[in-house]
Amino acid sequence: MVAYGNTDVPIYKSQDAIRKILVNHGVKGVQFSENFETREIIVKFAKDVAGNLRTVKVNMTIPEPPQPKRKRSSAGRYSYSSHKMVYNKTPAEKAEQMARATYRALHYWLKSQFEAVDYGLLSFESVFLAHFEWMIDGRPATVGSLILPYLETPQLRAPSAEEVLEGEVT
Repeated sequence: MVAYGNTDVPIYKSQDAIRKILVNHGVKGVQFSENFETREIIVKFAKDVAGNLRTVKVNMTIPEPPQPKRKRSSAGRYSYSSHKMVYNKTPAEKAEQMARATYRALHYWLKSQFEAVDYGLLSFESVFLAHFEWMIDGRPATVGSLILPYLETPQLRAPSAEEVLEGEVT
């Protein structure tokens, strides 16, 4: 089962909880958008950081529902915890469940990121740098989308395990 895979929290309540977190942290506005064909969710928000307005864009793709481990009877089964019959979900119900789970995961991810900033573990820039959106040649791009292609090139090299463990990386 995926994280939050059994959540009953509707998407709109997760969005409201996300809005509340963002408002409590001085965000100027938030935008939620979805692409139903690609199952992509995009959340954008703007925050003033030391006199500079930063736009943060978080892209997620709703995962496909996990395959059942075993075949269940289409007649359903009785749930003693909820005191009702539970039937196999349709593909649309499974997709909706994954969307609810994705929004819940996003809510708790954002909450934990802002808690790290509030506590002083990390700066806002450190937490969200990969998601900062900039206009490059008239088109929006996140810092992460600009850097990711270079991670597989010979010009960039991650330190080896030995270098990290021996402290030789400068």
